[in-house]
Amino acid sequence: MTAAKFLSALALAALAACADTEPQYLLEPVPSKLRLNAVVKTVLVRTVSLPTYAADPKIAVQAETGEVLAADFGTWADEPERAATLIVSRHLNTMTSARVAPEPWPLPEPPKGVLDIRIETFIATRAGVFQMSGQYFMGSETPDPIEDFDDPDKPPKIIPAPLSDKARVFDIKVALPVRTPATIAAAQAVALTTLSEQIARDLASR
Repeated sequence: MTAAKFLSALALAALAACADTEPQYLLEPVPSKLRLNAVVKTVLVRTVSLPTYAADPKIAVQAETGEVLAADFGTWADEPERAATLIVSRHLNTMTSARVAPEPWPLPEPPKGVLDIRIETFIATRAGVFQMSGQYFMGSETPDPIEDFDDPDKPPKIIPAPLSDKARVFDIKVALPVRTPATIAAAQAVALTTLSEQIARDLASR
């Protein structure tokens, strides 16, 4: 190996070592005391959709100029979309009577309800708050009409969907006086708990 190749390999190894030692931060769930009876027994949570900057492993913040920047103080320990999806699923499992799971659906019986969360803003803002805004959608398939075979002339009985279609918007803000990885992670967790409580109330009503 030539000296140039050796130095190049050494530099690559140093970069890899730096990447391996970069601080990583967990998004840990914040518990809730909310307990409700859901109108459906099972719910599928589709993978939470995050903005590109929030789905990146690098922790993003909004600069004073309004720019969205990747902060230099570390990365998330898990894929942000996966982490957010699992936290919402966990919350809805404990907040409601439904069996809730993320996709792909792991249970033998198909889910009765489906939840789709699309987050538009998910960032520590220059205004000193963590903001999470977006929309979520839920619903279930309408059962097939029940026919009375003993009376063919009788109109089929129409059964409504167990969970009516709903489309909701949300805009959640959590105070963030200091922007550090730990405070941003904690604020994200609080925001996801608040959102999960809102969704749980919708799951408990037709």
